[in-house]
Amino acid sequence: MSENDIFRFVFSLAVLIYAGGVLALNLALSRAWRTDDPVERDVLFVSADRAHTRLLLPGIIISGVLGAIWGIRADAVDPVATGWLLAVEILYLLALFILVPGMFAGLRRVRLLSLQARKTGAISDELEDALADRGPLTFAVLMLVLLPVQAALITLQP
Repeated sequence: MSENDIFRFVFSLAVLIYAGGVLALNLALSRAWRTDDPVERDVLFVSADRAHTRLLLPGIIISGVLGAIWGIRADAVDPVATGWLLAVEILYLLALFILVPGMFAGLRRVRLLSLQARKTGAISDELEDALADRGPLTFAVLMLVLLPVQAALITLQP
């Protein structure tokens, strides 16, 4: 087994963890926005939060670091001259520093307001406004669209 095969295996595993986090997050958020039951909505927001912290964040960090190291160590490709590594890192930084925090900030806000509504037994105007804002779901869907592009750029090196 070569070094390239080891990198490919570990990177693929990290991308699967990242993809599982993105998928679990998308499913929980889309179900939460469609339900009217505050208890179920709160449980789904907790599930989305767990998918974010336990799968998505470790997966995106490990896949980004391993992808960059793997790309730099590639013998057949000069990643700097082709611009390939720059494209990979731009997409990675876009996902890590724009999409993940944007989605997480909206998710945290809706989760806290949902928890308050569950404790008080009444839905506040702030929660209705937060539920009308589909920002976290939009960021999560953008991450879902960006993920195959990132994985293809790394695995199908020029």
